Amino acid sequence: MARQDATSKAAIAGLFPILRQARARAGLTQQQIAEATGAGGVHGRKLIARLEAGHVQNPSIKLVLDYLCACKATPQDLTEFLDGYLGSPLPIPSRPIRGPRILKPKPEDLALLALRKEAAWWNLLKVVEVMLHHELDGLGAQPMSKERKIVADYGRKVFRILYQTRQLRPALRERRLKRCRAWAERKAVQADVIDYLYKAVAGLFADMETTGELDWLPPPEQARHLMLLAPRHRLQTDDDLCRSEWIERKYKEHQAREEARKPVIETALAMLRSSGLTENQIGNYRSIITAFLNVAETTAAGSPERDRMVQTILSVHQQPYIDQALLRRLAELILYLHVHGP
Repeated sequence: MARQDATSKAAIAGLFPILRQARARAGLTQQQIAEATGAGGVHGRKLIARLEAGHVQNPSIKLVLDYLCACKATPQDLTEFLDGYLGSPLPIPSRPIRGPRILKPKPEDLALLALRKEAAWWNLLKVVEVMLHHELDGLGAQPMSKERKIVADYGRKVFRILYQTRQLRPALRERRLKRCRAWAERKAVQADVIDYLYKAVAGLFADMETTGELDWLPPPEQARHLMLLAPRHRLQTDDDLCRSEWIERKYKEHQAREEARKPVIETALAMLRSSGLTENQIGNYRSIITAFLNVAETTAAGSPERDRMVQTILSVHQQPYIDQALLRRLAELILYLHVHGP
């Protein structure tokens, strides 16, 4: 509480004789006053004695009013005291007056803030993974190789160090970066690759720090949706991106191969229909057509390997419902069409 100057203290000191006079006029003891004010007991009587002696600093208004009420004090008893007190200057605060009280955040608000911060970190990792994938492709790193995984780990470590030390001493950041570089060198990563990737990651970090992306927090609903996912589903690493691209490339190659096979297959089916076979009988030859196409695509024309594989297919399909002469003509047709086209 604020301290009072000498004039104000002198004005308040004039109250204590009035209290003793009012108690003496009412014929009450200090113990009775203590019980009437609610203090009670031995300690209550000591408090009343200290109050009358002026030894209680800044006594509460309630205690003084209860004391006067127990003594049946009249307004005339306080006239002289009030005139002196109201005429004294205001007390000067001993320290600056505090501003408005800042309410502490609720526990649920703190939990939501922590959730949004964690989701923001995962969003930053997404950006880093895309950048690493692009840079490693530019360096010609073999997809899904051990060497590429080590270099990607080095890039992630550099970004984590830059992020965790941005509010700390620069010397600490330098020591951690030096240890990270030593780790990459022990893993046999080339020095020029280390330098190139460090510049790329540091440049990305500087850009994100300039634009405020490092401190951006996702909306609560978006953060909850992200954090409900398992960690392996929250982002695609460079290895995951390489695998996705490999699957997509293989699918496109398969689609292209099927498109190239269609004319050959249609020509082979037309030959079978011209031989008088029904659609049900032709169904027995569809898998054989695919087998001959696989031989044509994987072996060279006139090679012993091709002849051996064709003979194996013919020997495997020696069933009564398969015409061997027609099967040989079918093999010759497919091998010829694969080279010369329909």
